[in-house]
Amino acid sequence: MADYRIDCINKPNRSSTHDHITHAGGPNANGGRWKDTVPNIARSIEQGTHRFYTNEGGKTAWVGVRTSTNGNKFIQTYADGVWKDNLLALNECS
Repeated sequence: MADYRIDCINKPNRSSTHDHITHAGGPNANGGRWKDTVPNIARSIEQGTHRFYTNEGGKTAWVGVRTSTNGNKFIQTYADGVWKDNLLALNECS
């Protein structure tokens, strides 16, 4: 299982509080960058093939998969026993 840091996200409308995250990305071990869709990231987490995390300000939070009331899967960080929305504060992926 490989661990991947998420340090950027994409949303259709960055300023909308209702639009969901569509993509996330971060640094590769080889010095490059990776970027993938939320469904692919969620599938990797659920299948146990990869783990994802954020590390902002020296604090690490693992990313988990949640399901909305409409049945859509989305990713969210989990730290100190609490689901948090800190992915939304990350920079935009290019």
